[in-house]
Amino acid sequence: MKQLLALFPLTTEQQQQVKDLGVNIVTSADLDAHRVAASDINIIYGWDKTGVAVANTASNQLQWVQTYSAGVDYLPLDLFATQGVQVTNASGIHAAAIAQSILGYIFHFTRGIWAAEQRRPQQQWQQSAPDLLVADETSVLIFGTGHIAVEAARLLKAMGVHVAGVNHSGHSADYFDETYAITDYTAGLAKADIIVNIMPGTPETTGYFNKTFFDQLTDKLLFINVGRGTAVVPADLETAIANGNLKYAALDVVSPEPMQKGNPLWTNDHILLTPHISGVMDHLDQRLFPILFENLTQFVKDDTLVRNQVNVARGY
Repeated sequence: MKQLLALFPLTTEQQQQVKDLGVNIVTSADLDAHRVAASDINIIYGWDKTGVAVANTASNQLQWVQTYSAGVDYLPLDLFATQGVQVTNASGIHAAAIAQSILGYIFHFTRGIWAAEQRRPQQQWQQSAPDLLVADETSVLIFGTGHIAVEAARLLKAMGVHVAGVNHSGHSADYFDETYAITDYTAGLAKADIIVNIMPGTPETTGYFNKTFFDQLTDKLLFINVGRGTAVVPADLETAIANGNLKYAALDVVSPEPMQKGNPLWTNDHILLTPHISGVMDHLDQRLFPILFENLTQFVKDDTLVRNQVNVARGY
């Protein structure tokens, strides 16, 4: 019988569906009480320090981890590669929430919300504001063309926005007017008013948005990061804003998290900060469980997975 360590909540109905497949559900409390040995765990649903302990247990039988997020850079992927552990993620289920958050960040700066909030402490009621733009007057360049980016592009296109994308090869993607290879995107960058990062956290994307990148910008309106905090060098971003290369930024992710008190980003009023909530939604369990269950149904047959499998070597 497979042993599934549930680190993400399962409803009573979901638990029964898992048990009906002949899978035993284990909790952290079961491990703490030694009712089940950590070395006997085959599947982990979710991830936290208990998962780390299981993965590092000698002679463990871990075979598969199902995450609650699309990004998997917080997992010990090198260890998993050595152990042959398979990983599936939550790619797709956060797309609507993050895409809608991206629109919110854009509207914050293009529909006068930022200006109104800046004037509120002084109790100033002014209808005029900088950058009162209508969506079809803007052009957006998105780094990444996966599920989240496609949903963002779909929403933006519905409002008449010109949307370009950047990916490894420059291959086309739904709802994008054009796409560029990661090695040759300067033409797209030149036309963009707004730049969005949705790339996963990998060694290749770490520090990608740095001085070299920001020095290419000329009077750009907005930079948005909903990818990974490690992709941006904060000091270089602030310098770009100070120098006028870029007017505003919206950061949902930083590195490290949580952001420490005293970080200069807190007091930069040209930067909107949200605490990694762009993909957070009520009832996440109802969206995530179908991925687990579809994979689990196959896994109990032959130890293979059919949905959202991550390339452990590449990190996404």
